[in-house]
Amino acid sequence: MSFILQSHTISQRKNLKLKGTKTSVAKNQILISTGIVSLDAVLDGGIPIGTVTLVEEENYGRNADLITKHFIAEGVVCDHSILIADIEKKPETIANDLPKLIQEESFQPTGVVEDFKIAWRYSQNPIYDSKPHQTSISFGHTFDMSAKISTDELQNIKYWPNVQSQSTSYSHLLEFINKVITTDGFSTKIPVEQRHVLRITINNLFSPIWDSNDMDIVKFLYKLRILIRSSYATCLITTRAQIINNIIKCRIEHFVDTVLILKPMELSSCADYNGKLIIGKLASFNTFLYEPSCVDWATKLTRKKLCIEKLHLPPCLNDDENNENIQNKQLCASTTSRLNF
Repeated sequence: MSFILQSHTISQRKNLKLKGTKTSVAKNQILISTGIVSLDAVLDGGIPIGTVTLVEEENYGRNADLITKHFIAEGVVCDHSILIADIEKKPETIANDLPKLIQEESFQPTGVVEDFKIAWRYSQNPIYDSKPHQTSISFGHTFDMSAKISTDELQNIKYWPNVQSQSTSYSHLLEFINKVITTDGFSTKIPVEQRHVLRITINNLFSPIWDSNDMDIVKFLYKLRILIRSSYATCLITTRAQIINNIIKCRIEHFVDTVLILKPMELSSCADYNGKLIIGKLASFNTFLYEPSCVDWATKLTRKKLCIEKLHLPPCLNDDENNENIQNKQLCASTTSRLNF
């Protein structure tokens, strides 16, 4: 289904200037930002339009919700249309808790300011940055989680379920998304000059509250992917990995384009990070498969910001108690030995 983006001529691509997007010449794709600059760098520039991204989180963490809020806040800043679907809580509460835009200082590479006097040999070593390589500084925005966007800026946002929703099934949500795409001008069949970007977020997929009598989740994702492919929309789905069995999980991951797996940080030595990020799958249509520079990513959460960094394990140093136990064992072993040196 990738012929949709390839069918545009060069003149049409020049006229297609969608706000908040950038064109990847190498991939022949139109990208949008996730709202987290470091996550865009991990995904090789951003999320392609016309794709479905799945975020799986284990042990009831909060990083998936933060990624969703940054994704929506980026759409508000870029004046994109937004559709929020959540079955466990009111979608309006998510829109009222979006982080606020801040102006970040321009990136300046750090260097050695002063010469080393004692450890002068280390001055010749290159400085290693734990942040992923940023392909474009001007693309994407930075948000402050300690401040919230005012309700006056929340425009072009639609919610599901709403007052007119008859049920909370997958089929009704699919009909609502299809109606928004066809009636509000997000389809690829309309003229190029009238096209706009639609951001769709579906939270808590495969929750027990969903009504799956008329349509199962696999069929829903299959039809959803067809709708997203034939429109200028991007869908971000979040789910809890522990409530899905392995067979259904493999089928779900097959019908999406990008899979991000969030796991808790089990190492006590990595106290600066609150979780791990595993790239399960990346969108690879219209291009060769992108291989990230690193496979070990960690999520670092502060009071104001969520960022993705390369995971660096600290040196394994024993505590004082462990050292005393080792010394006691060595003394006991020396006393029992027949040979004393």
